[in-house]
Amino acid sequence: MSTFSEFLQVAPVAPEVMAPSLWLIIALPLLGAFICGVFGKMLGRANVHLVACSAVAGAFVLSVLAFWATSSMDLESRRLLSFIVNPFGNERDYVRYAIAHDYGTWFSVGDFRVNFGLMVDHLSGILLLVITGVGFLIHLYSTSYMEHDEAYWRFFAYLNLFVAAMLTLVLADNLVLLFVGWEGVGMASYLLIGFWYTDPAKAWAGRKAFVTNRIGDFAFLIATFLMVLMVGAFNRQADERDYTAAGSTSQRYASALEDKGPVTFLGLQKFAEAMPEGGAGKVDLSTTIASGPLEGYTFGGVMTVALLLFLLGAAGKSAQLPLYVWLPDAMAGPTPVSALIHAATMVTAGVYLFSRMSALLVLSPTAMATVAIIGALTSLLAALIAFAQDDIKKVLAYSTVSQLGIMFMGVGMGIFWAAVLHLVTHAFFKACLFLGAGSVMHGNGDETDIKKLGGLRHEMKWTWGTFFVATLAITGIIPLSGFFSKDAIFHGVHHNHLAGLHWVSSAVYYLGLLIAACTAFYMTRVYLLTFEGPRSKEAKVAHAHESAWQMTLPLVVLAVLSVVASVYAWPLLKAPGDGRPQPVFENFLSPVFAAMNRVVATGKTVDLDTSVPTLGDYGFAWLVAVSGGALAAFLYLRFFPSRAGQPAPAYARAVRRAAQNKFYVDELYELVIIRPIKFMSFILFRVVDALLIDTVAVRGTAWVTARVGSALRYVQSGDAQAYAAVMALALLGGVAYALIQVLQ
Repeated sequence: MSTFSEFLQVAPVAPEVMAPSLWLIIALPLLGAFICGVFGKMLGRANVHLVACSAVAGAFVLSVLAFWATSSMDLESRRLLSFIVNPFGNERDYVRYAIAHDYGTWFSVGDFRVNFGLMVDHLSGILLLVITGVGFLIHLYSTSYMEHDEAYWRFFAYLNLFVAAMLTLVLADNLVLLFVGWEGVGMASYLLIGFWYTDPAKAWAGRKAFVTNRIGDFAFLIATFLMVLMVGAFNRQADERDYTAAGSTSQRYASALEDKGPVTFLGLQKFAEAMPEGGAGKVDLSTTIASGPLEGYTFGGVMTVALLLFLLGAAGKSAQLPLYVWLPDAMAGPTPVSALIHAATMVTAGVYLFSRMSALLVLSPTAMATVAIIGALTSLLAALIAFAQDDIKKVLAYSTVSQLGIMFMGVGMGIFWAAVLHLVTHAFFKACLFLGAGSVMHGNGDETDIKKLGGLRHEMKWTWGTFFVATLAITGIIPLSGFFSKDAIFHGVHHNHLAGLHWVSSAVYYLGLLIAACTAFYMTRVYLLTFEGPRSKEAKVAHAHESAWQMTLPLVVLAVLSVVASVYAWPLLKAPGDGRPQPVFENFLSPVFAAMNRVVATGKTVDLDTSVPTLGDYGFAWLVAVSGGALAAFLYLRFFPSRAGQPAPAYARAVRRAAQNKFYVDELYELVIIRPIKFMSFILFRVVDALLIDTVAVRGTAWVTARVGSALRYVQSGDAQAYAAVMALALLGGVAYALIQVLQ
């Protein structure tokens, strides 16, 4: 064991060698997208598959090397080799377990600048492995799933482009470069969701996703501008005590701002460490901003507004209230798209953003409470809608929205490591479920209605086995990963408390228990109707067929990962300092969240509980999951079959109809937002633009000029005598006017 441990501590590529090569992780899938998109038709199907899969496989290998390099040690001296000097901190302020490289100035405007810098630490390293690893499995799956599609080359170009954009988002060491990746995944998702654009419904789904995300992206931009203004105001108003509290000096901080810009994550961490109330400095959250566009507002007030705007941006990408409506319609794209975008990568961007900015988020209990409550309400709403959906992909889509809500609950209550762990485990079991759904469709004539399937357990054994494991994982059954990651979040939510908002933890926790039971119910329902019981009489094909190995192999790998990933939630390690039992993943991410813990220790904004769940906690969580699944099994195996042919009660039909119609949220948005905006647009176009501007102002001026010109042209006869007579009369009139004025 010690030999294996030592093997893991010595990276094959030294950190100082790996750091300058981080750009290759993005460049490989970007190059693959270019080759497939420009030359794909000429290369042929097999070569396109080779290029696309090789690009992502290469990025995965580089990601493994980069991830390995973040923990590299010199075994003789036991000295850590993977660290970077924090330019915003003191001279010996090292960021441990991280590698980074600054490629120089990207752009600068006045005293504002942004560098092109990439960084890999334990948080971004985990995301790199998920994006490229799961991404490769989905590429492999797609080689069989899309084998008969004429535009295969375009599909793989878009997939590679999406992976490159998501890698940019994760590797960025500043908010602006992260926003480039943020926009890139939005664009690529639009292209992939509307891939079959000749179908108006599918093209409309792509547009809906694009427009909805633009609303959140606009909020993200405003929040970034507010952060820039706040950092500038802090640098003007702070004294040396503020910088000392943050582990820096005024000279070092000002110099780093000039060299790196104000939106670098390491600089924002130092800013956060200087801001808590109760510190020894001059500036804290209650301090009023003295000058600039934010003059008169307090740092704390602006910070809360900025974080709420970031929440709106994250709600767009991660499908939370009020911007979740795009994700269920995004099922219009090919099934591998759903697995890549809506399970493993893009929709988790909001969770990653708040985890990366955890030190800032814990400065505002109000913002944290809002994040947690929005997550809980979104999760419950999506779970209730999933109850009544019959489209297998729609059920999984609402399940994704619900699981993302659970992650937001964890982020909002300060249990960041558990939220990231659930992000990782969800990537495994939800990608397995989506790809399993694609395999079901592939073997059943593209049928998506679970009521027209049934009995697939014996005809599609590989698909059944992997779907069953993933269903148990998301349901929360011991010993699968979904149980431990979800329970870690609920334990933290229950025991953490926000300053002045203690009621939030209890409210969110009990909503979480209800959500867990709902998840078990609707996932058991999907599994039973699809795989168990007799074959439906309405099935498109009499007998289903198993998918090719390119589709089943990724299912098996993801199912195995859904099981073994549970080890990261086990308290196998001891916490540094007090020696308490600590989950592997919490220990692993502790360097990333060290700044957040320092802010909490100073500001007392959150009461963070560091205990681990007891056997009683695990047993209670297991009972909640089993109760939901058992209820679904009873209803769909015994109760409903025994009442076949009998009409359901009127109230039950009404509730089901409301859930099937998504509680009419889309219709409400149409009535309250879309129609008023369309009406205002119509008024502005027809009345203001077409009538007042075009007709009255532009055409009216031209009409008056033309009429006056037409009248005046009659006096331009070309007769010199007539001109002379007019001049004489004008002169005579002028003289007469002058005489009258003089005589008066």
